[in-house]
Amino acid sequence: MHAMLWKDWTLLRKNPLYLALGIGLWLFIPVMIAVLSASDPKNPATIDGLSAAQTLAPWYGLLGSELAICTLMANPNEMDMSAAVESDGTVETWRASGHSMLQYCIAKSLLPMLIAEIMSMSILGYLAWGGLAHWSSAAIPETVCIVLTPAVIAFAGEQMLLASHAASVGSFSVVSLVSSVPMLAFIVVMLMMSATWALIVLITFGILAVAFSIISAHRRYPMTLRPIL
Repeated sequence: MHAMLWKDWTLLRKNPLYLALGIGLWLFIPVMIAVLSASDPKNPATIDGLSAAQTLAPWYGLLGSELAICTLMANPNEMDMSAAVESDGTVETWRASGHSMLQYCIAKSLLPMLIAEIMSMSILGYLAWGGLAHWSSAAIPETVCIVLTPAVIAFAGEQMLLASHAASVGSFSVVSLVSSVPMLAFIVVMLMMSATWALIVLITFGILAVAFSIISAHRRYPMTLRPIL
């Protein structure tokens, strides 16, 4: 898994377009928050930092999986929607190694989850540094949501992309748009529910995502060759 993580990171570094997009979207939020908090100089604490970070956590989860798209195809910069999605041979190499394909699916999710966590936690740190995060015992569910949500959304998004088996760039783009549905749903959940109930929904969704990954991996990559007894 460490080798897969390093390989995916190398692929991401070799795609400056994805890096520039990710950095731009990452830094846009702190700038926006700084502008909003400065809009009322007499009351600088106009933003509840924990609530803001909790609401933004699903967005960073999606951003993590979207930035890692360049690790799922050999032609991520292809603009022709009818072009075929090119494989880099990673799946075939992993299957030939005899390792579980479920491990492959998990390994491919490590980079998106790591990106999402770094972005989300850095924003939380920025808000805390700016004095906009108010810590108390009641903030524990919010903090847990902030930590878990990016990883869960990134994992779910990556598994949806892996399960799609899209043949063309256009169909892959459609699946990429569909993978944003959990992000939108959880932003609504974070806004409408208390932190405790949002955490319960998040954990339930995470369990379902893991179950889906296990079932999907067995169906997509059946063991066609079995040991001779």
